[in-house]
Amino acid sequence: MLVVAALLALLAACLPAARAADADGDGFEDVPGDVLIIGDSLAVGTQPYLDELLAGRNVVSDVRNGITTPQGMRMLRMSLRRVSPTTVVVSLGSNDGGDPRRFASRLRRTLALLPLDTCVIWSTIVRPRRKGPYRPLNRVLHAHKKREPRLVVVDWANAVREGSAVLRDGLHATPSGYAYRSAMIADAVNGGCRARYAAAA
Repeated sequence: MLVVAALLALLAACLPAARAADADGDGFEDVPGDVLIIGDSLAVGTQPYLDELLAGRNVVSDVRNGITTPQGMRMLRMSLRRVSPTTVVVSLGSNDGGDPRRFASRLRRTLALLPLDTCVIWSTIVRPRRKGPYRPLNRVLHAHKKREPRLVVVDWANAVREGSAVLRDGLHATPSGYAYRSAMIADAVNGGCRARYAAAA
């Protein structure tokens, strides 16, 4: 009887913790995090450097090689079931087609998934010619940045063009290139969207 009573007491003590781990009752364990990273192979490449640069923050990553923006949007929906980030870092578009209107629609739908007070940091695209044109997609990002204060664009394409980062195959960076890309993203995360909101006010 004493053993049973002890087990019941232990179970009762554990139940509140279990409920707290799934506070919204959706079946997913809620993960504390103020920075959510969603992205493709470029996000995979930056992850070791970016994790170190953002060591003072709660970072949750869902990154996968070869994904398109629609696949990233599905991953974002799933991640938002367990984390409520103040900042979302996006590395998507490199595996999309070259139609800027389609990409603009995907960008708008991605932003629509997030609360209006979430800062979204999205890197521009550089890729080999065989994967289709990318400059029209970057123009979409820059155009939306002017209208959307919560969107911060990290100009990765410009960093590559100026030689600050080197690509080993026209898409993926060298280790030093990934370190540079990570520093750019970390600066954007730390700067946040406050300056953009102030400028738009």
